[in-house]
Amino acid sequence: MSHFMPPEIAMSGGRSGARSGVRPVSPLNLLMKLPFVLLAFLFIISAGAPAKAQSHGLRFASYEVLQDHRTMLDLTPTKQFCISESLELTFDFCFVPKQKTYFGYIFRLIGDDKNNIDLIYDNGVAAANGRFRVITGDKLSGIAFNIADQSLFGGWNKFLLKIDVKTRKLSITAGGRTYSHTMEAASGGCYQLLFGANQHKSFQTTDVPPMNLANIRLARDGNSAGFWPLDEHSGEAAHNANGKIAGVAKNPVWIEKLHEAWQPRRRMVTSGFACSALDPKRETLYLIGEDSLHTYSVASQVMISYPYQSGRLHLAKGNQAFVDTATGNLYTYNADQQRIARFDFASWKWDNNFIFPIPESSTEYWHSNKFFSAADSSLYLFGGYGHLTYKNKVHRYHMLTHQWATLPTGDTTTPPTYTPRYLAAGGVGPHGMYILGGYGSLTGQQILNPRNWNELLLFDPHTRNWKKVYDTGADLAQLNFANSLVFPDEYFYALSFPKNRYNSELQLVRGSLDKPAFTPMANPIPYSFHDTHSFADLFFCPDSKQLVAFTMTRSEDDKQTVMHVYTLLTPVREARAEVITAESKALPVWPLVLAGTGLFAGAAWLYFRRRRPVANASEPGNGSPADVPPAAAQPRKNASPAASQERNCISLFGDLQLTDDSGTDITQALTPLIKELFLVILLYSIRWKRGINSDKLRELLWADKSAESARNNRSVNLTKLKAILAKMSHCQIVMNAGHWKLDFDENEVHVDYLDFMNITSSKSIDRPMIEALIGITNKGSFLSNMEFEWLDPFKSEISNMVVNTFLNYAAGIQVSDDPELMVRLANNISYFDPANEEAMVLKCKSFALLGKHSLAKSTFESFTREYNNIYGEDFRRELSDILKSEV
Repeated sequence: MSHFMPPEIAMSGGRSGARSGVRPVSPLNLLMKLPFVLLAFLFIISAGAPAKAQSHGLRFASYEVLQDHRTMLDLTPTKQFCISESLELTFDFCFVPKQKTYFGYIFRLIGDDKNNIDLIYDNGVAAANGRFRVITGDKLSGIAFNIADQSLFGGWNKFLLKIDVKTRKLSITAGGRTYSHTMEAASGGCYQLLFGANQHKSFQTTDVPPMNLANIRLARDGNSAGFWPLDEHSGEAAHNANGKIAGVAKNPVWIEKLHEAWQPRRRMVTSGFACSALDPKRETLYLIGEDSLHTYSVASQVMISYPYQSGRLHLAKGNQAFVDTATGNLYTYNADQQRIARFDFASWKWDNNFIFPIPESSTEYWHSNKFFSAADSSLYLFGGYGHLTYKNKVHRYHMLTHQWATLPTGDTTTPPTYTPRYLAAGGVGPHGMYILGGYGSLTGQQILNPRNWNELLLFDPHTRNWKKVYDTGADLAQLNFANSLVFPDEYFYALSFPKNRYNSELQLVRGSLDKPAFTPMANPIPYSFHDTHSFADLFFCPDSKQLVAFTMTRSEDDKQTVMHVYTLLTPVREARAEVITAESKALPVWPLVLAGTGLFAGAAWLYFRRRRPVANASEPGNGSPADVPPAAAQPRKNASPAASQERNCISLFGDLQLTDDSGTDITQALTPLIKELFLVILLYSIRWKRGINSDKLRELLWADKSAESARNNRSVNLTKLKAILAKMSHCQIVMNAGHWKLDFDENEVHVDYLDFMNITSSKSIDRPMIEALIGITNKGSFLSNMEFEWLDPFKSEISNMVVNTFLNYAAGIQVSDDPELMVRLANNISYFDPANEEAMVLKCKSFALLGKHSLAKSTFESFTREYNNIYGEDFRRELSDILKSEV
């Protein structure tokens, strides 16, 4: 929702915070697949380009994702660098704003695989003297400092690390100051340089602060050793501008791409009719449903749902919403009924409601434009469509007097400047409310020559006059707009689409107030346009410098609304030519239907022919976690509690169990050492794909033995293990590229841990996948009867993945929709984290909804006892508060 700011009056939400950004998208889509010739007329490419701030670098995925999706950067992937006199390391650094947790390793210098120099950011209580801290070995050095938040979050900061081998002096320059420390031991030797997460031997970590890095330079002994600008657009290689060894990034988020490609962020679902608004000051998106309010933090990507305590909200098709950014109040209104309601976040109640039963007739003001003027505490509404007529009325709701009025405008021209229309883009700019385009007719009647309006108009709320800024100079015959026009910089931006197609796309367009010059930016967003069943909007978040777009589609039976949220980082750039994928002509439907039918039939045949689908594995690199592609993320047919009774089955959840190809349990054939050897090879084979090398195997199992003795032990026990596994068809131990690996046919050998990884690594998890995951975790915690030191990181990671996956899924649906499922999710979370507060809340609320109040009480009491045992203090919340809280 935009806010108007007259030049002489300081107002909430005006251009003062305008210069910020949005997240990028990719292809140009040739403007909704229009012919290229039409594009030439549609858009006059601006000759001038906006001034470019540094917009490249590497963003590190942090605590907002699971551990194996966090970003790591290794600048010495194949060879260490050695120093004898000095080392200098410089880089540009800033934090990603408005994240929940800021803690972790910025970089680690690891010398000769045994000495470490770390720069960390610690936001704990113990870091009162400085949150940036340098660690040498196992000790805190004397270096601890802070950088002002305005600098740390608002722009790039240059860091310089120097090491003088002769004097043993270590210094860091940051924020205009230099901090020094004298090391206890000489600092010469060979080093590896790692940023963020890493999997390097005993220095492994997944603690990564949400940070951006760019322009890393390294000099040793006075000579340049490399320059990594981190200006990549895709891939995992970080090229060295000096032509030497390239770095390797795992799970990279390249900032270049964030300025060019929209990032899909969230799918939100609510019941019945819905409307939405965004608070740009707090960067919170609101999805208003009939029974709950869903809030989504754009920066931290956290969603919270508030079940209404005021009963059902009777939303109609014409309802829209807005935020008064001065107060943070959220409103929804209906222009047909001339009613407005405010949400109270303290009581979770709306202070008003709308007509019920909801009128069958559609709204008179569908897709109308709006803006809230804090200067006169008024909401202004423009145009709209309903009952086969387009509107050009301007409505005003005065917040202080609670009065609705239809404004007479000072425009007396015939025909009026502002002609009847809908599907226009409207937003507050430097001089008032701007309206771009729209679809309508001179008379307002749909039967009398409806058309697109090819103009930019300006409305002055003081004089109530309309002014035409310019004609666009192009025939926008198939071009309409999402609801809002935004002004993040000296340009304005809108989302365009053709209204004559259901399977459509939203294309970001950049325009100028000075001349009719338009440029398509970033890549298009999928949009299913079904007139009154669909809605799209565009916002700007000044603090995190992101554009936020969303699409809303209501089901045909009006029982559900689905919202998809996208972000794009500013300043926005045009999509690269190589990622433009749209065609100039739409394909006929019938070949697609035939192809789809054939694919479906083929897939069904393969499904029943094979016992289970093949899980694709991505190629790992340098021992770091490999991503599981979406195609591999579907649960297997037999991922269920009964899986352990199958033939050729390896079950790791609960107790370890192996069954051979005849269905016989062969677990007892494994001696303790062979069992541990088998588990090491199996887990490394699945978790990191390539297996484990002999040196690492010796380190884990035979560290106390000489190299020759360890080799003999490995040989003897591998021979015994291979003999046992010979009873399992399609499963054997092999040596591949210097690594021991369990090679098995995923169609013939079922491993529940592989199913688990495939499901939890998926970016989109549906109900069947959740049911399959419950079938796995129902068997108990991971290798519950095994205790090995090297196994602890696996168990910890799996516990976190279980908790995060179930809680994330639970957050996407209402507890009241399926309380039985919520109890099952909570139970499975408790198997892995007995003191998880969110699981307890989920379970108590579910039992209460099922009428099982005694079970809710016993669940709460059991949790408080466990909490007291762990923390040595009483849990400070009451059950009555729990039952009212969000999950």
